[in-house]
Amino acid sequence: MSFDQEEAARLREWDAAYLWHPWTGKTAGDPLMIVRGDGVRVWDADGREYLDAKAASLNASCGYSHPHIVAAITRQAATLMHFSIESAANPPAVGLAAKYASLLPTALSRTFFCNSGSEAMETVVKLARMYHALRGEPGRQTILSLRDGYHGATLGAVTATALTLTRAGNGPLPGAYAQVPTPICPSCRAAEAHDECSAPSAQTLRAAIEEIGPDNIAAFVMEPVLGVAGCLIPDPAYLVAAREVCSEYGILFVLDEVLTGFGRTGRMFGFEHASVVPDVLMTSKGVTGGYAPLAAVTTTQDVYRTFADDSLMGGFRHGHTMSGHALACAASLAVLEVIEGEDLVGNSARVGGLMLDELRRVLAGEPHVFQVRGLGLALAVQMTDAAIADELAAACLELGLIVRTQGSAVCLMPPLTLTETDALTMCSIVAEAARLTAQRNRNVLEVIR
Repeated sequence: MSFDQEEAARLREWDAAYLWHPWTGKTAGDPLMIVRGDGVRVWDADGREYLDAKAASLNASCGYSHPHIVAAITRQAATLMHFSIESAANPPAVGLAAKYASLLPTALSRTFFCNSGSEAMETVVKLARMYHALRGEPGRQTILSLRDGYHGATLGAVTATALTLTRAGNGPLPGAYAQVPTPICPSCRAAEAHDECSAPSAQTLRAAIEEIGPDNIAAFVMEPVLGVAGCLIPDPAYLVAAREVCSEYGILFVLDEVLTGFGRTGRMFGFEHASVVPDVLMTSKGVTGGYAPLAAVTTTQDVYRTFADDSLMGGFRHGHTMSGHALACAASLAVLEVIEGEDLVGNSARVGGLMLDELRRVLAGEPHVFQVRGLGLALAVQMTDAAIADELAAACLELGLIVRTQGSAVCLMPPLTLTETDALTMCSIVAEAARLTAQRNRNVLEVIR
């Protein structure tokens, strides 16, 4: 399908003149003008077809143009696009909160809706501090997180994220945040222990808590898979130990599953790999499959009941105009029906395992590939440096595959609807792109010599 070329030219002109792209350098080339999507494929304005291995923004979990989801959104738009859930309710928001409760462990039963992962993190910061204040411990202010974690782009979320790219130029940053070492070996980038492995353990977390003072800490937040760090996967044993340490010190244990929730790792939630239950759970991205903005913060009844003691309101003094947006919640309910009805969690585990094995096979011996890792359909090819990773991503694009780079890692997080055939095609393209990248770099070295 070819897009009208006059319209395409006009859109590119307007894009260059008016649109401010997030997370995009000024020197970046002309951005893709994607005009259509179907399944795991998208098409640009020139009619070129691509396999999408980054699921839009890591959120198109059910693929593009899924008829069941499109129909649900259309019905809801014609019925009630939204009505505020402040002192009122709308059926999709109520239904989705109940659906969350049915999918999660019994302890996690109260859901607060917002609109993005960043908003979810800001909600957690306020919630954690208010929770302790209402329990008579107003000194518990500090939010602990992992040094390589990512929790959003708003100011509080940026402060919970130690990555230089997100923090630079944003000072002065809010106080009462601290980071602890990520439980990943700095030399092998793997969580599995080996003789030379120096991956930090939960004892490092305990030491940081003791240094800061347990009575000063409100919450510890981490991701089961660190996506922006390049799909780093902590050992499940670390989550178990962190849960125990937080319980011991009375610190809220918060899991950020904005990326991993709803099937990305081959389980409905990433914490299931460790069989732990957090006090607070953050979700977004896959919950609406990219069809609408939505995020959620889900807590235990203990956390929820504490807010009834708020003398100013008797509730959580926080919210947004679009909280519990009816259209977004209807989209989410349809997405969850697809995830369950088409067994996309099982598909993520099966096809993700196939891709991991195949990528390791086809990339074995490639000079610039350091490691291939993954969990479900969250996969990464770790290159020797960031420049090489960018070259590999560019070569993939030339060959019709859209991937995402995170530092020196090339990440593949396609829709959970991915078939085995398309998965193997993606692996074949990555292998060819790696071969081309290696050849180009050999040619450069020969010219230099």
